[in-house]
Amino acid sequence: MIVHTEFRDLDTPTGPMRTHVYAPASPIGSRRYPGLLLYPEIYQQTGPIVRLSMQFAGHGYVVMAPEIYHEHEPPGTVLGYDKVGTDKGNAYKEKTTLSTFDNDAAVVIRALAAHPACSGRIGTVGFCLGGHLAFRAALRR
Repeated sequence: MIVHTEFRDLDTPTGPMRTHVYAPASPIGSRRYPGLLLYPEIYQQTGPIVRLSMQFAGHGYVVMAPEIYHEHEPPGTVLGYDKVGTDKGNAYKEKTTLSTFDNDAAVVIRALAAHPACSGRIGTVGFCLGGHLAFRAALRR
């Protein structure tokens, strides 16, 4: 399946949050797909997260993957898989409040449900810290 990719900067209470969107590229209005909120680990939108997002979209999901540290780093920031990136990601994890993560989840869920290719059925998945965030987001629906 061909996948269309883009990003959207969503407004949150703590500032704009870059969210990467991966969707099946079918003709507009021809088909709607379930949505999937995909949370990364502490490094944000790394190659493995991008590949997994593309794979899910290729299997028929509209995927939105937010940059979880938008209040600490500029849009598009990817932390390295090294000591510096790990230390930074863990520090941001501790600094970011649960209410910020929860508010961000509500924003992404609304955007995903409003996506023209999304059927309105939404699931969550995440890795490392993202697993915790996915669980919390799933409880919102």
